[in-house]
This record gives sequence, C-alpha cells and structure tokens, in this order.
Amino acid sequence: MTPWEVAVAQADVTGHMIRYTQAPLVKKLRVRGVLPAPHRSPAVRIALGKRTADVHGLLAVYEVPLSQQDEMLSPWDAVSRVRHEAGEVRFYSGGQVDTVLGAPLIRLSEDVPYEERPEDRAYALLTTLNCPAPGDEEREKAESLLVGFLYLGEGRMRLYVRHQGDPDVVGCDVRLAEAGPAVIAEVFPRSRERELFEDPQDDPHCAALVNLVHR
Repeated sequence: MTPWEVAVAQADVTGHMIRYTQAPLVKKLRVRGVLPAPHRSPAVRIALGKRTADVHGLLAVYEVPLSQQDEMLSPWDAVSRVRHEAGEVRFYSGGQVDTVLGAPLIRLSEDVPYEERPEDRAYALLTTLNCPAPGDEEREKAESLLVGFLYLGEGRMRLYVRHQGDPDVVGCDVRLAEAGPAVIAEVFPRSRERELFEDPQDDPHCAALVNLVHR
C-alpha cells in the first residue's frame, strides 16, 4: 500500500467508527479514539473506553491491520474484529501486547474472526442513501483527509490529518464547545502551516501538533 492508500483506508475506518462514539460498540464500551498507526504502518488503532472516557481513561487500544492476504480490509471488518476481541476476556502473547497513551495496546493478527451484523449493514444502507459518504475515488483525490481522532480532557479533541504529498500525520487540538464553522474551516489549512507546528510529546500517532484551541 502506498502512504496515501493507507491514509484513505484510515479515513474510511474513521468515518465508520464515528457512530460508536454515541452508541456502544460492545457491552458498554464506546470508541473514544481512532488513531493512525505510527511510522506510516498500514494499520489503524481503535481506542475504547466508557461513555465519558478521555485519553486518561482508555481501557484498551486495538491495532487492526488494514489488509489481509493482500486484500484491503473493509471498515466493517475492522468494526467486527474489535467487537469480537473486546467482547470477552482474552489472553495474548507478549508480542501482541504493549502500552500506548497509558492503556494496553493489543495488536490483532490477520486471522482474527469477524462477523458483520445485520444492523451494521442497515446503518450503512440508510446513511449512504440519506447522506452519501465519500467513495474511495473521492478520498483518493482529496487534498486532505481526517484519518483519526481522540477525546482529550477538558472538553478538547485531537484530530489527525493527512495531506496529499506529505507522509506525516498532523494532530490538531480543538475545543468541542468552539467547534463551529470557523474552527472546522481552520483544520485543514492550519494543519499545513509549519510555523504553527508543536512537538506532540507523548503522542506517537502524529509527527506534529497544531493548537486550534481559542483562548
């Protein structure tokens, strides 16, 4: 996969995971972040926690490969695999488990079973007909993509952005209470302005950080 193909796939998974910030993915767990894997790896990370959890209260982060036997993983495959793994207590080998953002990082292998639910298909059908999501071709031609997000503390969110021709991910911090049209319009252009770049410190999922929190 080329770096931009990875970004397109990450953006597609991000779009499908947004619904699970408002409703449980499995049991009482919700998606509290979708993170582009570091080092330009062809994978995406799904952060789970309770309804109001932020980066300091994540229960687990699952890393899902974006392809299987040279075939692209569909976003619903990613949903199903994480749901399958998080639904029961499981034991993993040392090579599968690490720590990121203070939570267990569990790397899922390509052979994790998955099963799509009818309600997943119903959601895709209804939302596509009501408000069509960007197709793969549209994402591939886009100048910029949202490839992930993470709930931070104090009412803030980090948005992970990729731009055509730039292999690095840029994080943009916004305050949700301020996230109206003006802030939304700033995200993509401001994340190109290198003079605004800051060190992301302990976040390995972006190469630079832009603070869009209006003081």
